[in-house]
Amino acid sequence: MHRIHPAAKAARLATLLAMAGLMAACGTRQPTVEKAEPPPPEATAQNSLVMPQVTYGTTSKGLRLSKSDDNCDVPALLHQAVEDQIEEPLLYLLAAPTPGTTAAPVLKVEVTDLLANAGGIYGGPKIVELRGTLERPGTAPVHFTAQRQMFLYIGLPRSTCSMVGTVAYKLGGDIHGWLKKPVDGAFLGER
Repeated sequence: MHRIHPAAKAARLATLLAMAGLMAACGTRQPTVEKAEPPPPEATAQNSLVMPQVTYGTTSKGLRLSKSDDNCDVPALLHQAVEDQIEEPLLYLLAAPTPGTTAAPVLKVEVTDLLANAGGIYGGPKIVELRGTLERPGTAPVHFTAQRQMFLYIGLPRSTCSMVGTVAYKLGGDIHGWLKKPVDGAFLGER
């Protein structure tokens, strides 16, 4: 009977294990099955916010604003800013209630003042003022006012509308923060 030295046995075993490892690395194993991600949730009253189109309101001096006062489309910029910054538990920003979201809170926002002279950074400050109302079933409506402005931008030259877009984005963040704990009569932004 021929005996194999223990060191030789260990070497053979190590070689077999190395070969098995190489074969496994070469794809001889069955592919692993990835778990399918759950489908995205649907819009419900608990995870949605209804925000109808932002409208133009009246300034503190009684002047009625309109699209002709706004070359940058602040309502669209503001809507996009809120949508970009929305986070859980709110997953959906809807323009109107859908069948499963009729009890969702409704945020109504109007632009109450706007200063956006042409000329970018050379045209003076860019200012946007808002008034908003949050309506929730079973509770009294809560209101906010907001203002943001940009006087100077250090860096690359900025156009008027890119500056107004930055102001609108900051206002969207202010609104998002307020939605987490809506206090009636709150002032958002900067004076």
